[in-house]
Amino acid sequence: MADLKKEDINLDKLTNLLNDFCVDCDLNAAKQCKEATCLVGFAKKVVRFASQKGVLDIPGASKLIPTGDFKPYYQEAVARTIAESCKQCKECRDNHSKDCVISLVRTAMENAIIQEQVEYPGSVILYLSKVKQQSEELATQIATNLRK
Repeated sequence: MADLKKEDINLDKLTNLLNDFCVDCDLNAAKQCKEATCLVGFAKKVVRFASQKGVLDIPGASKLIPTGDFKPYYQEAVARTIAESCKQCKECRDNHSKDCVISLVRTAMENAIIQEQVEYPGSVILYLSKVKQQSEELATQIATNLRK
């Protein structure tokens, strides 16, 4: 597992964006949230684990992303969170791990909006190109948030 370097990754930014989803969630308000079946809950869980354990890579975690979460998500909020995950990404290219906490958050958020999982090529620019093939609007929103 890669060691987490606090100066390189700001997990608090991701946590704050993920917490914003829960504020408006009916299941959370009714105390019926189940992190294991919620895309945002999963993302929060992996960020929390990475922070507590001081690791970036969580072997096998990509297989645990809940694919049955069909709650409606606001696309702009998802785009903001994906953009932040892209900002945190170190663009590992060939060394990219789908079990990296940054990748796990990005993938979970993708699943909230688009049908097919986007294979991350290890580069933000190439990633945006792949997202654009599925949703030009989402790619534009992510790019706009990357510039902020």
